[in-house]
Amino acid sequence: MMLVDSTVYIDLLRQRQDPRAVLAHLLRSGGLRCCEIVRLEVLRGIISSAFRAEMEEFFDLVPVAPLNAAVWQRALELGWTLDRQGEVLPLTDLLIAACALQHGATLISNDRHFARIPGLKLWKKLPAPMAC
Repeated sequence: MMLVDSTVYIDLLRQRQDPRAVLAHLLRSGGLRCCEIVRLEVLRGIISSAFRAEMEEFFDLVPVAPLNAAVWQRALELGWTLDRQGEVLPLTDLLIAACALQHGATLISNDRHFARIPGLKLWKKLPAPMAC
Protein backbone atom coordinates (compact mmCIF):
# COMPACT_ATOMS: atom_id res chain seq x y z
CA MET A 1 0.00 0.00 0.00
CA MET A 2 1.33 3.41 -1.02
CA LEU A 3 0.41 6.76 0.45
CA VAL A 4 1.51 9.55 -1.88
CA ASP A 5 2.47 12.83 -0.22
CA SER A 6 1.25 16.18 -1.50
CA THR A 7 4.80 17.07 -2.60
CA VAL A 8 4.57 14.37 -5.26
CA TYR A 9 1.24 15.64 -6.59
CA ILE A 10 2.50 19.23 -6.56
CA ASP A 11 5.77 18.33 -8.30
CA LEU A 12 3.85 16.47 -11.01
CA LEU A 13 1.61 19.48 -11.57
CA ARG A 14 4.62 21.80 -11.75
CA GLN A 15 6.13 19.48 -14.36
CA ARG A 16 2.85 19.75 -16.31
CA GLN A 17 2.04 16.08 -15.72
CA ASP A 18 -1.44 14.95 -14.76
CA PRO A 19 -1.23 13.14 -11.41
CA ARG A 20 -4.31 11.11 -12.33
CA ALA A 21 -2.52 9.60 -15.32
CA VAL A 22 0.76 9.09 -13.47
CA LEU A 23 -0.91 7.41 -10.48
CA ALA A 24 -3.51 5.44 -12.44
CA HIS A 25 -1.52 2.18 -12.24
CA LEU A 26 -1.38 2.41 -8.43
CA LEU A 27 -5.09 3.16 -8.24
CA ARG A 28 -5.97 0.26 -10.58
CA SER A 29 -3.80 -2.15 -8.61
CA GLY A 30 -5.54 -1.21 -5.37
CA GLY A 31 -2.28 -0.05 -3.85
CA LEU A 32 -2.94 3.69 -3.67
CA ARG A 33 -4.19 5.37 -0.50
CA CYS A 34 -4.68 8.97 0.53
CA CYS A 35 -5.16 10.78 3.79
CA GLU A 36 -7.31 13.84 4.21
CA ILE A 37 -4.36 16.17 4.87
CA VAL A 38 -2.77 15.33 1.51
CA ARG A 39 -6.08 15.85 -0.27
CA LEU A 40 -6.48 19.25 1.38
CA GLU A 41 -2.91 20.34 0.61
CA VAL A 42 -3.23 19.40 -3.06
CA LEU A 43 -6.71 20.76 -3.73
CA ARG A 44 -6.20 24.08 -1.99
CA GLY A 45 -3.32 24.92 -4.30
CA ILE A 46 -5.10 24.26 -7.59
CA ILE A 47 -5.99 27.52 -9.32
CA SER A 48 -8.49 26.30 -11.92
CA SER A 49 -11.88 25.43 -10.45
CA ALA A 50 -12.53 22.99 -13.32
CA PHE A 51 -9.28 21.10 -12.73
CA ARG A 52 -9.87 21.19 -8.98
CA ALA A 53 -13.23 19.47 -9.56
CA GLU A 54 -11.51 16.83 -11.72
CA MET A 55 -8.90 16.21 -9.02
CA GLU A 56 -11.64 15.97 -6.39
CA GLU A 57 -13.27 13.25 -8.49
CA PHE A 58 -9.92 11.44 -8.62
CA PHE A 59 -9.45 11.69 -4.86
CA ASP A 60 -13.00 10.38 -4.39
CA LEU A 61 -11.82 7.15 -6.08
CA VAL A 62 -8.74 6.75 -3.88
CA PRO A 63 -9.37 4.74 -0.71
CA VAL A 64 -8.78 6.81 2.41
CA ALA A 65 -6.34 5.90 5.15
CA PRO A 66 -8.33 7.80 7.79
CA LEU A 67 -6.97 10.22 10.34
CA ASN A 68 -8.61 8.35 13.20
CA ALA A 69 -7.90 8.67 16.93
CA ALA A 70 -4.99 6.21 16.70
CA VAL A 71 -3.32 8.32 13.99
CA TRP A 72 -3.72 11.51 16.03
CA GLN A 73 -2.22 9.78 19.07
CA ARG A 74 0.67 8.46 17.01
CA ALA A 75 1.30 11.96 15.62
CA LEU A 76 1.33 13.32 19.17
CA GLU A 77 3.87 10.72 20.27
CA LEU A 78 6.04 11.29 17.20
CA GLY A 79 5.97 15.05 17.66
CA TRP A 80 6.69 14.88 21.36
CA THR A 81 9.61 12.49 20.89
CA LEU A 82 11.13 14.33 17.93
CA ASP A 83 10.74 17.74 19.60
CA ARG A 84 12.81 16.50 22.53
CA GLN A 85 15.50 15.39 20.09
CA GLY A 86 15.60 18.88 18.57
CA GLU A 87 13.70 17.81 15.42
CA VAL A 88 10.62 20.01 15.15
CA LEU A 89 8.48 18.93 12.20
CA PRO A 90 5.38 20.63 10.79
CA LEU A 91 2.10 19.29 12.14
CA THR A 92 0.96 18.28 8.66
CA ASP A 93 4.06 16.13 8.17
CA LEU A 94 3.59 14.48 11.56
CA LEU A 95 0.00 13.61 10.66
CA ILE A 96 0.92 12.25 7.22
CA ALA A 97 3.76 10.15 8.69
CA ALA A 98 1.54 8.89 11.51
CA CYS A 99 -1.16 8.00 8.99
CA ALA A 100 1.29 5.99 6.89
CA LEU A 101 2.72 4.25 9.96
CA GLN A 102 -0.67 3.45 11.47
CA HIS A 103 -2.04 2.00 8.23
CA GLY A 104 1.13 0.13 7.25
CA ALA A 105 1.65 2.21 4.12
CA THR A 106 4.84 3.16 2.35
CA LEU A 107 5.01 6.93 2.03
CA ILE A 108 6.18 8.33 -1.28
CA SER A 109 7.62 11.80 -0.75
CA ASN A 110 10.64 13.92 -1.49
CA ASP A 111 10.07 16.04 1.64
CA ARG A 112 13.23 15.83 3.74
CA HIS A 113 11.26 15.91 7.01
CA PHE A 114 10.02 12.37 6.56
CA ALA A 115 13.54 10.92 6.67
CA ARG A 116 13.56 11.84 10.37
CA ILE A 117 10.58 9.61 11.22
CA PRO A 118 11.70 6.34 12.81
CA GLY A 119 10.18 3.22 11.28
CA LEU A 120 8.58 5.01 8.34
CA LYS A 121 8.82 3.15 5.03
CA LEU A 122 9.78 5.94 2.65
CA TRP A 123 10.33 6.05 -1.09
CA LYS A 124 11.50 9.21 -2.81
CA LYS A 125 10.21 8.17 -6.24
CA LEU A 126 7.01 6.68 -7.57
CA PRO A 127 7.21 3.02 -8.53
CA ALA A 128 7.17 2.40 -12.26
CA PRO A 129 4.09 0.76 -13.74
CA MET A 130 4.45 -3.00 -14.01
CA ALA A 131 4.59 -4.41 -17.53
CA CYS A 132 1.75 -6.76 -18.43
